[in-house]
Amino acid sequence: MILMKPNLSILPESQRKLFLELKNTPSHFVLYGGTAIALMLGHRISVDFDFFTHQRFDPDKLYQEIPYLQGSEILHKEENTLTCLLDRQGPIKVSFFGDLSLGCVYKPDIIDGPEIKIASLIDLAGMKMAVIQKRAASRDYMDIEALLTQAGIDLLTALAAGSIIYGKQFNPQISLKALVYFEGGDLKNLPREVKDHLIEVTKNLDLEQIPRRIAELQQIRREKQC
Repeated sequence: MILMKPNLSILPESQRKLFLELKNTPSHFVLYGGTAIALMLGHRISVDFDFFTHQRFDPDKLYQEIPYLQGSEILHKEENTLTCLLDRQGPIKVSFFGDLSLGCVYKPDIIDGPEIKIASLIDLAGMKMAVIQKRAASRDYMDIEALLTQAGIDLLTALAAGSIIYGKQFNPQISLKALVYFEGGDLKNLPREVKDHLIEVTKNLDLEQIPRRIAELQQIRREKQC
């Protein structure tokens, strides 16, 4: 088994103190979100840990089950959802979301150290395509820029991944519009070169090619058994 070497430099000191404790996370949880992308690409500082699972869970039982949550403050709790604020000489927010009916492009990788599951970069790209439909946050656009440039994932593949993950709930046309609409939130803070690149990659993109790209991704998964 090949382990993914994380870029721990993107974690503040308090998060690095917690990092190895994450080995006690139940194995059905997978790390998603901006921190997952940053651990792979090292492109920005990211502070929260977001874990997803298809399984249902009782938040009270989960809180008692995970050692590193003991003594932490519960910020939010409802069925299949738990968010806690931990203190490791600095605050850390850790969230768990369950009963999720999400598709998956590739199997998760395993992070060296705590050996927890982390979503593949293509799955993370697909999820970011959906996230920008719901909020205007510069960190999401910086993540997408890193996925396009550093990870080499083209925009058509990212949109196809979004379709695999969310099915008919995902409209790629909305994501395309969001990628070049820089109003609202803190998007005014995006560097000019990032805006220009995102505008450029959306030009002449043929959404009718998404079904073909979905089929290609599914074929790769079958061939590599990933």
